[in-house]
Amino acid sequence: MSPLPSWLRSHLHAAESPRCTFESFADEVARLLGLPPTLRTGEFERSSEMNHVWLQWKSDLGGAILVLDRPNAESRESLVIKFVWRHSPDPADVAAVVRAYERRGRVQFLRSLLARLLRRG
Repeated sequence: MSPLPSWLRSHLHAAESPRCTFESFADEVARLLGLPPTLRTGEFERSSEMNHVWLQWKSDLGGAILVLDRPNAESRESLVIKFVWRHSPDPADVAAVVRAYERRGRVQFLRSLLARLLRRG
C-alpha cells in the first residue's frame, strides 16, 4: 500500500484502508463546511446536505467521486468532481469549491425569485 496522502497524515488520525481514507476525507470536508459527518448510503457511498445542495460521495479506484446536485433548481444541474489520492487533494480546497457552488446557486435562486416577483407586479 502506498503511503498516506499528506492531507490525511496532517489532518486526520487513523486510516488503514482506502475505505477509511474515503470516509475520512468525506467527513473532513463535511466538518470544514460545518456539517455533521457524512451518512453512509451504500457500502462505498456517503452523502451530506447543505442548504440547496446535495453532496454524494462515491469511492472510486484510487480516489473518490463527489457529485454536487441542486435537486430543487429550475433546471436541475450537477457538478461531478473526481479525486485521486496520489495527487493529495486538500479537504479545504474541496470545501471551498462546494461553498462556491452553493453560493452560486443561492444567487441564481434569488435572481429567479426576483424576476418572478417583478413579472407579477
